[in-house]
Amino acid sequence: MSTRLLRRSAARRYLAFVPVVLPFGLALQTGCADTLNTYNSYYYVGEGGEAGEAAGEAGTGPGPSGGEGGTSSGQAGEGGQAPDDGHLAYPDAPYADTTVAEHAVDVFGVVGNRYWFGVSAEQLAELNEGTGIGGPVFDGPINGDIYTPGGQTANFVDHLWVTSAGSDGGIADYGQVQVKLAGQSTMRPWNKRSLPNFNIDSNEFVKKQRIGGFEHLRFNNGQVGSIFREYLTLELYKELGYPAPLVTFAWVSSNVWGGDIEIPYVLVERYKRSFCTRGDAFGGKCENMWEFTGDIGQRQDPNPGPLPPKPGNAPSVFDDPNNCQFSECDNTRVKELEQLINETPQGEGFKAATEELLDWPAFHRFQCLSWVLATGDDTLHNANNVVLAERADGKFQFLPYSVDISLGQDWYPSVPLPGTSNIARGCQADKACWADTIAACEDVLADFAKAKPIAKLDDLYDLLDAEGMLRPGDEARYELLRAWFEERLVALPEELEANREAPMLCTGGTVDCGGYCALPEECGGGCKPPVGKAAAPVGEAPDECPMITAYPL
Repeated sequence: MSTRLLRRSAARRYLAFVPVVLPFGLALQTGCADTLNTYNSYYYVGEGGEAGEAAGEAGTGPGPSGGEGGTSSGQAGEGGQAPDDGHLAYPDAPYADTTVAEHAVDVFGVVGNRYWFGVSAEQLAELNEGTGIGGPVFDGPINGDIYTPGGQTANFVDHLWVTSAGSDGGIADYGQVQVKLAGQSTMRPWNKRSLPNFNIDSNEFVKKQRIGGFEHLRFNNGQVGSIFREYLTLELYKELGYPAPLVTFAWVSSNVWGGDIEIPYVLVERYKRSFCTRGDAFGGKCENMWEFTGDIGQRQDPNPGPLPPKPGNAPSVFDDPNNCQFSECDNTRVKELEQLINETPQGEGFKAATEELLDWPAFHRFQCLSWVLATGDDTLHNANNVVLAERADGKFQFLPYSVDISLGQDWYPSVPLPGTSNIARGCQADKACWADTIAACEDVLADFAKAKPIAKLDDLYDLLDAEGMLRPGDEARYELLRAWFEERLVALPEELEANREAPMLCTGGTVDCGGYCALPEECGGGCKPPVGKAAAPVGEAPDECPMITAYPL
């Protein structure tokens, strides 16, 4: 065992951990809350009880009668300071020593900035609505999309105190900040025993306010995918030549958990206009950007069952303004792309017919990276976590999003190179397009080996260890990740060769059931599929499995 695994990082003060062990199984689906167990939700705070039941627990009690969150109204604060209005409600919060305008905070350039959320009982209750049944109350089809028409249903914290990392770090109170709890299978309520994901908008109530230059930030709890995966995957995307959000680690505190508790979070940049202005990948800006679940093209059924989707009977995802990542989007050209994908046969000439609107070199690399980094819960393999940008040059490009499910996470321990999305299937049925995919993947594999992912994982472990951010269970996850990288570095070249002549969409004894992989008996028959080929309809070949072939591989 590595010496890294024998080292135990110093425990943060007052942290208590309560694992819950239950059986767990997951179909490839979206929007469902996973069953809690030690793998998916191993990191808890507090010994029990829901936050927000008493006013003091939510930080609103002004005196001893307020419970844990209360303090006497005349009690002095830190350094002998008299408590201001914010500290009467949230006495454990840090005291600001500078203004927001003068506050210097490097949000993504350092590890260990501190964010202290002060939330009222009323807002906490509203934020937690729906989280006990698999997801929050939301306006659009995407959990956590913090843009709402006219700003209605904007929940908030009363105060967000930000402390810059380092011994000389300043502290500023950013006041009222919009907050939403975000996530699908990573969705958690905000209470004493649970860690939610937070999306924040610093500009909603204080116009033009930014935190270190950023309006939108996402704090991810690192529960399902571990504290390592999202950070490491996004960093590998960038090193392997594909645009991806900035990412770091930060400490998060709140009156809900108790003022002395600090939780390590993964802090990720949101996809907004500022993302597109960095570098030259987008020509200096994005004209439009959408985030959604589903697929481009109206081949999907809005009420899918066990059978393959029916063409043309679903509304366009681009008609829903909630899917727009900006304050507003022009969907004219993206609907042209959608129509083109609908009308172009999936076969020879598919790439040539769509290359005026779609950046195919970027798509090939995106598909290869999804395979190499095993981001199975994505647009290519699960019609989920889709982000599509319209660049300044008019072409469309997909972006990686919500990649904590990656690098061998047990829902997707390996991900096939072929995809199930309409665009992926169109290319996979076009021999010339598929040959271009294979060529792109050869380059990606060479770059991946040069990136030395195991060394990067080791360095990340050491960084988190030095910062005191390793949590119970993280050592075991580090060991699993290290073994996964070792295995995949050997297996990936072999898989590429197996896919060279024709895409092998399903592996491990599963077959293509017309849009998803499953065991033969689970999609219409108990027969054996041919290797690397689409199965024939029932009765045409006794040794092959039934399959609806409307959408060829």
